[in-house]
Amino acid sequence: MAGIQNESGVSVIIGSLLLILITVTAASGLALMVSQMQKDEMNRQSHLAAVKSEKMEIHNIGLKNEWAEWNRTPWNIPENQSSNNWSSVTLTLVNLNTDDVKVTGIAINGNFARNYSIVTDMPYSLSNRSLSNYEYLTIPGTKSQKIQINFTDDYPKTTSTDSKIHVRIMTSIFNTFEKTFKPPNPVFETRIEIEDLGVTQRDVIVLDGSRSTADNSVVQWDWTIEDHNNATVVENTTSGKVVRWNPLSPGPFRVRLTVTDDAGMTRTSSPVDIPVNSRFMPPANLNAEFDNSSKSIIVWVKDIRDNPLPNITVTYVKVNNPDGNLTLENSYSTTDSNGTTSVNVCKGQGTVKVVYGKLPQPEIPVNVGNVTLC
Repeated sequence: MAGIQNESGVSVIIGSLLLILITVTAASGLALMVSQMQKDEMNRQSHLAAVKSEKMEIHNIGLKNEWAEWNRTPWNIPENQSSNNWSSVTLTLVNLNTDDVKVTGIAINGNFARNYSIVTDMPYSLSNRSLSNYEYLTIPGTKSQKIQINFTDDYPKTTSTDSKIHVRIMTSIFNTFEKTFKPPNPVFETRIEIEDLGVTQRDVIVLDGSRSTADNSVVQWDWTIEDHNNATVVENTTSGKVVRWNPLSPGPFRVRLTVTDDAGMTRTSSPVDIPVNSRFMPPANLNAEFDNSSKSIIVWVKDIRDNPLPNITVTYVKVNNPDGNLTLENSYSTTDSNGTTSVNVCKGQGTVKVVYGKLPQPEIPVNVGNVTLC
């Protein structure tokens, strides 16, 4: 009987030890599981904090439509034609956080770029990269980076010059930063103002682009003025919200306004025509003399830039006629294409004044005697 009692005691002890072992093992497993869960939660919180703290801004968009980029395979657009699409876009990406940001995706209007270029300004250079080859763009903390995407080089879709530009940037921690740029709206009016030059007056063209609008503000107004007859540019350096322009010819002209907003986006207006106006180049110089060989008064009329003026009608007034027989063939005449005109003196002697507007009126002594010549 004693042997049986000893075996029972041993069984109880072994059972107790097994129970303790199971409890300890379970507790250890639970502790490991809790520790892993805590670690995962810490990692998740750390990732959420990184996502929350990651901040980027998209600044200073710049768009170009360069013919040289389109005049190659596969586009082959001739020089005298327009693609009506941007050839490239330049962006400045700003990292507002102290940690580095790794850009893994760049999309323009929903189309992800496969290639991009790092841009440096001084000296200007482009360093080509490929997002498709995992050459991700790293922007150091608190720094910025300018990049360029060429729409003519392995880009999935063209981008119209009239469309808005929606930029989406994706980072390695699955953050997305977006911004939409809308082209400004160029609006302008033209008017004519009179400028008093003393001896004459001339008309000047006033170009007013103050009604142009943008999402934020328009920062630049550039005017292109063409000769309407042959479409050649006669002025393309005039800038300003409101400008006064003194034409170098009577016209006609064709005017376009290109406005740039504070984001760097531009748009050019439809053309506005300005008709011919002889007052853009008014007469400013009138000279005359008596030609004894032809017995006539010869007159020259020139504009404010000393160019001969045709179609100017001058009047002849006898201011001294001592014998009462001074006779002119006509009391007025009109300048030819060389800005020259004349009137024959038929008889007598005296002084003749040549009159046009407010110009100085030369008084010309004449003498052909008492013989009637005309």
